Parts: sequence; structure tokens; C-alpha cells
Amino acid sequence: MTIRGGLFLLITMFDIGMARAEVFQSYATVVNVQPIVETTHAPVTRQVCGEPDSRAHVSSPLAATIGEDIHEQKRVWRTQTACTTVTESQPRERITAYRVTYRYRGHTKTTRLSYHPGERMPVNVRVSPLL
Repeated sequence: MTIRGGLFLLITMFDIGMARAEVFQSYATVVNVQPIVETTHAPVTRQVCGEPDSRAHVSSPLAATIGEDIHEQKRVWRTQTACTTVTESQPRERITAYRVTYRYRGHTKTTRLSYHPGERMPVNVRVSPLL
């Protein structure tokens, strides 16, 4: 290797070493947190029962007394209630993430997190020399 080649290699290694940044963790103050809400629609099935169907009236053969006929008629009306199954779409909301605005040493940034950070949050700080 020539002196010229060695000098080039040394300058290149110096530049690479200077470009490396030191990284450490610190805490930033949380300024604002907004939940990001997702709305989905889920099917909900329920049974709806209405008034008894008047066509369900079953008359017995000649009843011995009017009282027995009325008693039988009430029983039939109670058991012949019309019910149907109804499926409806019901909206459901859930928080999927948070839009977080934070401040670190006078610099304000916004990011998206999967959790609520509270009053302060950890941040990675990178320090490197100006070249």
C-alpha cells in the first residue's frame, strides 16, 4: 500500500468515526394525546315477540261450560305468541392507537403509539457532531 492509499484510508475511517452518533434514552413531556377510534359493525341477533296471532285461536268442541271455554281460549292465546329472530348491525367502537404530541428540549413532535403514554414518555436521543 502506498502512502497516498494509506492516507485516503485513514481520512475515510476518520470521517466514518465522526459520523457515528451517540444514542441514549431520556424522557419527553407529553403535550397532547388523542385516541384513534375504529368503528366496526357487528351482527347482533335478538328475538322479537309480538302480540298473539289472532288466527291461532283454537276452539274446542262444545265446552261443558262457558268458563271452561274461556280458560282454554286464554291458554291457546298465551302459547301462540308470534316471535321472529331479527339480525341487526350494531356499531362498536374501540381505540386502536393514540396520536401523541410530545416536547423534548423545545422541539415538538407527533407520533402514533399503540398505548397511552401518560404524562411523559421515553425517547431515544441521538447526538452527533456537525460536519
